[in-house]
Amino acid sequence: MPNLSHVLVGGEALFDFISANVGLGLGGSTTFEKRAGGSPFNIAVGIRRLGVPVSFVGKFGVDEFGEALVTFLRNESIEVSNVVREEGTKTTLAFVAVDKDAKPEFRFYRDHAADISLRSAELTHIRPVAFSVYHCGGIVLAEESSASAYASLVDRFFDQGVPVSLDPTVRKSLISDADRYLSFLLKIAEKVTILKVSDEELQFLTGTNDFDRGVKALPMKRGALVFVTLGRSGSSVYRDGSKLSQVPGFSVKVVETTGCGDCFMAATLAQLAGNSISQLAEITADQLASVMRFANAAAAIVATRVGAAEANPTLDEVEQFLARQG
Repeated sequence: MPNLSHVLVGGEALFDFISANVGLGLGGSTTFEKRAGGSPFNIAVGIRRLGVPVSFVGKFGVDEFGEALVTFLRNESIEVSNVVREEGTKTTLAFVAVDKDAKPEFRFYRDHAADISLRSAELTHIRPVAFSVYHCGGIVLAEESSASAYASLVDRFFDQGVPVSLDPTVRKSLISDADRYLSFLLKIAEKVTILKVSDEELQFLTGTNDFDRGVKALPMKRGALVFVTLGRSGSSVYRDGSKLSQVPGFSVKVVETTGCGDCFMAATLAQLAGNSISQLAEITADQLASVMRFANAAAAIVATRVGAAEANPTLDEVEQFLARQG
């Protein structure tokens, strides 16, 4: 693999209040545990725990929760110089529970939320050439002014030939204009080198449940990689509309699944960071299968823990898990 290079991760940071009553959903839950989270935040922590330098860019609330998030990142040795703070803003809170079908349910509280108020002018100091890849995603892409702010970074990284990664988030309760959000995501997809989608996200983007047809319908540039997470069934990877490899998942005792997809994305980026756009276009199917096996293992570990950022495994934990699989 290439030498480790700095990764920039952008998006929301919030606190998840995760139900301790597995299988009862939000309505039936009575006990919740507070955990630092947000999809991009989880991904940043996951990448760093796997040994790759990370900087986080986003806006945090000027409140006790925002202070705690900054402290969390610092304790994880993640660079916080690109974190923006603004008086009068608050940290988003999310309540999460697993229903009887082991699917997570979400409800967000965003009064004067900091994460969606980020502005493009607050990001002009960031130099794309200082990073090996820029990863964006999360619920902040569904709202203004944050969507335009992060899109401005995508444009700048794309223009300077630095790989861009996207992990879109579909939370129907937070999407006020589905057509606008879909159009926005598809325009971003045209510029990314690495895209990760779940079955639900692929259906939202393409309108089909057929993975092969859906990936072919995506407006990806030539050579870009599309990873599709399949839950217990593992993951697949495509390039130029063709499936290169599918790798099965691991059988574990599931505690809950919050953050599994984020961890898969983190583990994938941790292994691919440092590759140029042209190098990523030439990675072989066998090499990508190895990347996915590692990422599947990391995600499986998260499934055995209470989710969000703190559930991310270290490099040693993933390697030990794989060693036990034979």
